Amino acid sequence: MPVLLYIHWFNSSDRSHKATVLMDAAAKMGQPNAVLSPCLSWQPAKAIAQLEAMIEKNLSQGVTLIGSSLGGFYAAFLAEKYHLNTVLVNPAVQAPTLLTRHLGHQQNPYTNEAYELTGAHMLELENLVIAQPTPKRYWLMVQEGDEVLDYRAALTAFPQVARLTQEAGGDHRFVDFERFTGDILRFAQIITD
Repeated sequence: MPVLLYIHWFNSSDRSHKATVLMDAAAKMGQPNAVLSPCLSWQPAKAIAQLEAMIEKNLSQGVTLIGSSLGGFYAAFLAEKYHLNTVLVNPAVQAPTLLTRHLGHQQNPYTNEAYELTGAHMLELENLVIAQPTPKRYWLMVQEGDEVLDYRAALTAFPQVARLTQEAGGDHRFVDFERFTGDILRFAQIITD
């Protein structure tokens, strides 16, 4: 059975709203184990290693990625490495630059984990930059009202994607994400009706 691997954003958790919405939708459609949402390390290299292990474990049955914000940045790297179809939701395409403003002490508001974000972690992010993504792999979802990221950066980084959802208004969390759960599960071939 194909799986959808949800990759959460910076200082989020495996129980983020979008992950929960997708897991609930899959369960209602008789696929309770189809959406995976791991609790990732805050360290980029360790998070990628966790995700690679999950992908490799499930690759034979089919894996689709979905990443939000920093999770979208990770998802693009993994999509290219493993040739996977991927949904990017308000992705942080310039993560190595954007996260420099968060250097120093951090505390994840969902897990309460405290840690120190350093320049070495920005170098780990630099190693994940994809210069030329393969457009046919991606469904890009952006809302122009994103208060954290400039949606135009994602449009520039991912031109001519297989599918584009661009909406006026909204915010970084992607307002009314629930509208897309059925289409996302179909994109991942979890449901086929």
